[in-house]
Amino acid sequence: MRILLAAAMAAVAAHEGSAFMLSPSSSSFIKAQGSVSSFAGRFTGVTARKATLRNSHACSVKASLQGQDVMNRFDAIGNSAIQKLMDALPLRESNHVEGLGASSWMEGGFSGSVQGWTAEPKVGWISKSSMKSSDFSTGSSSLVVLMGPSYDTPHLWVDLTFTPQEILVNLDFPARVDLAANKDYIAEYYKSASGWYDSLMNDAATTALAGGKGLNERILASPMSLSLSMAKDQQSLDLIERAVDEQVSTWCSWIQGAREVNRMQFQKFQSVFPKDRAQQLAAAMVGPGDEQYVGSAGDNSE
Repeated sequence: MRILLAAAMAAVAAHEGSAFMLSPSSSSFIKAQGSVSSFAGRFTGVTARKATLRNSHACSVKASLQGQDVMNRFDAIGNSAIQKLMDALPLRESNHVEGLGASSWMEGGFSGSVQGWTAEPKVGWISKSSMKSSDFSTGSSSLVVLMGPSYDTPHLWVDLTFTPQEILVNLDFPARVDLAANKDYIAEYYKSASGWYDSLMNDAATTALAGGKGLNERILASPMSLSLSMAKDQQSLDLIERAVDEQVSTWCSWIQGAREVNRMQFQKFQSVFPKDRAQQLAAAMVGPGDEQYVGSAGDNSE
């Protein structure tokens, strides 16, 4: 299954019956600079609000240097997260990003890069992206892990942004199911992350931000969704590094025990019908994107 980077959020959500896409607020980072809002917002997941960016052009040399230091730290945090994912999953780097001309780009006073991987059948798409203004007054780093529809593990979302005034942090494990109707899902996944959530919400270095997300982001936000503001200092960067490390480690522990939805469907039908018919019915249940995995599940279950 190949998920287009430009439509990754929408593609996964379409399979699950809702639209997982960046809201208009996601591109406010760019709109404040007057260009490339749809392009950069699509690839980075920036969620900084316009109110924090009104003075983004008026940064001093000192602020610019500080911004470069923050960007370097963001990159290091992202690289560490990818290494954890590589240790947990058979990541395969994809050339899909290069085909879109997004592996390295410059546009309207901004530059950025995107890397993409697949880890099928469990994970449909992984992207690590970064973007910065030419004067380093603003920048962002994003990690998105989108599960393939064969497995029920939550997605993973990391979005770090700095402005001349602050650092904005958005972290989440977007749900795969309707949480109101799936208490077991909450117990299986989110309760184990509640300590991580509480420690960040209650940390003296963080300020929780109310609102600021678009409709689609709010609909798909999990109980662990965090939107935080922090000072642009070393203490905040150290806290962010620990928070992302724990978040990714938690997600990696979940993926090791991920339940294969199509295997469960196959086994259910195999108890009643011949193997070939059971595979057909399981493929119909999980959709065309996962048809290739149903036969494998059947072979392994004998």
